[in-house]
Amino acid sequence: MMPGALPSPEPGPEGGPIRVALRLADALDGVTALVARGARWALLANALLITANALSRKFLGVAWSSALDLQWHFFAAVVLLTAAYALQRDLHVRMDALSSRLGERGQSWIDLLGILLVLLPLCLAAVWSSYPAFAQAFVAGETRASRESTSTLPAWIMKGFIPLGFGLLALQGIAEVVRCVASIAGIGVRPDHRRRLLSE
Repeated sequence: MMPGALPSPEPGPEGGPIRVALRLADALDGVTALVARGARWALLANALLITANALSRKFLGVAWSSALDLQWHFFAAVVLLTAAYALQRDLHVRMDALSSRLGERGQSWIDLLGILLVLLPLCLAAVWSSYPAFAQAFVAGETRASRESTSTLPAWIMKGFIPLGFGLLALQGIAEVVRCVASIAGIGVRPDHRRRLLSE
């Protein structure tokens, strides 16, 4: 079972603006968790689809290009739409060797700089560069058919996963920025899953 959004600690009375921002971060957590709960069903759907395709080819000698192409759609949904959830739960790869020595505020600074200088610019660049291809495919009614496949699936679905996935990742990054700022300001503490990282 995939748990829902992480509750933010209650900030003190002096943290009025940050209290509002933390509520926004909680709302973004909820969106991330909701999308991830939906995307996880793509794993089951993909497994069933792969099995059905294999049985169809083996016993009936029939293969559908669109069904084979749909496997890539399910895979793209899982990878791109759950990246934000991985960030929310700290399931992403960390390379900061000093984090365990810097304490909670030090970890917050590392995360804050990493998100602002690396994650958000990359996400914005990915959305900016991939959205035109999605929009063009949507308007033109482009399909996935090519010399290698006769798939009739709309191309905008696959192309749309890219800006959508990176957009969700950017929103989750903003939620993490809020928590980092609250932690650095001493108004709020980081969620339990982050505090456990400091003691590992």
